[in-house]
Amino acid sequence: MKKILKISAAIIILLLISVYGYLQFREYRSYQNKIHKDAGLVFKINLDGIFQTMSADFISNPGYYLSEGKKEGSSPRGISLPANIFVYTLRSKSAGTYFCTLPVADSAALEPYLKRVFKLKTFLRNANGTITGSSADQKLTVVYNANSLAMAYSFKKEAVMGILNDLLEQKNMMDPGAPEMVALKKATGHLSWNFNEYSGKINFKDGQALVDCTFPISDLGIPGQTGYRNSFAKDAALKVWLNAGLTAFLAHQEFNFKNFNLQSDSLLKSYGAYVSLELGKNITQQEPVITYEYNDDFEKVAQTTLKATAVPHLKLSFGGNPDLMLKYLKMKNIINDTNQLNKELFPLYQVFSSRKDDGWQLSTKEGDNFQTELIRSPYFFYAAADFNRIKAQKQFPLLNSYLEPFTHLTLTATKLDAGKGRLQGQIGFKRKNVNSFSQLIK
Repeated sequence: MKKILKISAAIIILLLISVYGYLQFREYRSYQNKIHKDAGLVFKINLDGIFQTMSADFISNPGYYLSEGKKEGSSPRGISLPANIFVYTLRSKSAGTYFCTLPVADSAALEPYLKRVFKLKTFLRNANGTITGSSADQKLTVVYNANSLAMAYSFKKEAVMGILNDLLEQKNMMDPGAPEMVALKKATGHLSWNFNEYSGKINFKDGQALVDCTFPISDLGIPGQTGYRNSFAKDAALKVWLNAGLTAFLAHQEFNFKNFNLQSDSLLKSYGAYVSLELGKNITQQEPVITYEYNDDFEKVAQTTLKATAVPHLKLSFGGNPDLMLKYLKMKNIINDTNQLNKELFPLYQVFSSRKDDGWQLSTKEGDNFQTELIRSPYFFYAAADFNRIKAQKQFPLLNSYLEPFTHLTLTATKLDAGKGRLQGQIGFKRKNVNSFSQLIK
């Protein structure tokens, strides 16, 4: 019996060593000739880490990952998934152009997969045997051969073929020993990034994305004592506040919409380093509706009636100098003489303007209360959203498709020192979206 136990233990140890060695080999191979030497911002997706976490979560909570309906069989992808996938920008391109390289497992199965998943329409076989594909809007471009697939997505439709050919031929690639690669190897998140003073990671666990990152704050103008100035409703579906300056983002800009024009510098003069947004339960607004009827003399007469409409209870609050702000906005015809937002600018709802002490507020509720006294908090930024409640209100149909995969969000930002801030939080996903992701990466 002891001999059998020793043999069993030895076999288990050998299996563990083999698995560990295989994972280490996959990790090593994933860093070889995968990133262009001109890379700027690099995102690392640690697939092996995601697989391991999902396996552990499945053992402890299988019901979360097992779909309620019948699962569809998976189709061949034509690509093999490495331990890490790198998606990055280039210093020579705009920030909206991204590149990625993946190994090819079956080139015959790859084209149907690209058509089905990435909606590519056009494929051309080049003289050297490589195949080029592009999307209908020309934003996504792929080049592949029997060994590798190089992809680029450009919001500005930049020229990317030269870089894609470099990636396919493994020319001008970053040395695995470069400082950027060393930093990526040390990163432990399921999704990690490191660029200049920006770094962070996102880990996926129990249907949630856990966010933890740092970023520069020296030009944000964060006050010594931070906090919020709104008494948010407990059942509000969305609560967001920022206790910091906006000059670094908005200085010297001009905003044009229809016949309206605003200068950011004029707005910033009255901004007091505080802004918040709240979405509460739906409220009812009374809108005058004009109809025309014929009187006894067959003359057309205007009839005005009030129509009750359900609208979202939105509150946008600012700290600063309300007199200076309102004077400028009235001069620009943004706020009218009845202290409402100009309907030509925002025709969806009636939006009322009000001021108090050093605060100013726009709200869809007339006479809405708000406070200007600071409630202390360790955070200079806070955001909380209940996406299920937002979707249930049925007020934002254009956003519902984007919000569908999510259940909730909570984010907070704190000041670590004079130059660095830290953002932490979590984003919740619906179970069926976790299942879909599980099937996609299998």
